[in-house]
Amino acid sequence: MAEQSQGKRGRLRTQSLAKRLGEPSRPLTLRGIVRSKQTFFPIAFALSCIALYAAIQVLPPSFTQPVDENTAWTLGMVLIAFGIPVSTDHDTVSDGELAFGIVPECTPIFTAGILLSFISFYPATLRQKLVGLITGIPVLYLGNLARLTLTFVISRHHRRFFEVVHVYLGQVFIIFLVILTCIVWLEWLDRENSKKSTLISGTGFLARFAMFSSGLFFVWVQIHHWYIWLLDRFMLFGFSLFGYHFALARQTVCYYETFSIVCFTSMVFSARSFPRAMKVRGLAAGLGLLFLIHLFHRIDNALMAYFRLTALLPLDLTLLVIGQYVLPVLLLISMVYYQNRGSLKTTSAEDQPMKI
Repeated sequence: MAEQSQGKRGRLRTQSLAKRLGEPSRPLTLRGIVRSKQTFFPIAFALSCIALYAAIQVLPPSFTQPVDENTAWTLGMVLIAFGIPVSTDHDTVSDGELAFGIVPECTPIFTAGILLSFISFYPATLRQKLVGLITGIPVLYLGNLARLTLTFVISRHHRRFFEVVHVYLGQVFIIFLVILTCIVWLEWLDRENSKKSTLISGTGFLARFAMFSSGLFFVWVQIHHWYIWLLDRFMLFGFSLFGYHFALARQTVCYYETFSIVCFTSMVFSARSFPRAMKVRGLAAGLGLLFLIHLFHRIDNALMAYFRLTALLPLDLTLLVIGQYVLPVLLLISMVYYQNRGSLKTTSAEDQPMKI
């Protein structure tokens, strides 16, 4: 009798959840969750980004080489326009003393990919999607070009600032630019659909993100070597279980990949739509995932350095890019969905303006 009562209460909770989501009162299944209007977009977005980033890492360098060379050539033209004598040789820009080698991470290929996935699967008309891509991708390209130009100019006169400027503009500024582009497009959709502007909510979030990320960045610069030390303790313990013992040489000024922690944490702190308990859970889950990604990266580095094993490198680089780009945008989607959860009772997700 007690088991029947518990089963009945469980079915009632499932039906209540379905009603809150504006769907028929029936038990939720994995297929139903994937196909629901509230979850299809984030799932399709995440899977398409993962597939795209994995393809970029697996394909031969000749696939991305034209993008690298185009970025280098454009950077060289901009620097020459500013009166800085440089020469460009394939994917390298040099003034004779300072040389920048352009790799895929220095190009807008990853940011353009995430915008393409975001707009492609978001519920909007074909015209609205084309407008978003036609205007958004050039913004990302120009923003990335401005980042490279500023990094080169500052490094040319103050070489000791290269690492800090490179990491800040490469991590924090680029994520800010991606989030800005997505938010502006969403706000434009709001004006298209409701004929009114909601730009203030997005502007406030971006202002808070800029403030938190700047402060956390300079704190993380000082303490992230301790984070690497902690990761290495876990890694060395794991290797010791298999009888391998070796010393690590840590001479890197800034561990670029760890600064995804700054961006993700700043986004959580900047979100006002989440209650405090949800922020704590989201922060713990996100930071836990980033910790595992960074730990895998350290393990892969050790495998390459001491065992000459490179088979895991594509997976390693793919996970790092996911942590840098996909995770923050998934958090943005979660904020938007949570903000509009109450309106799903009467209107479908496609008809709702998305706000932060």
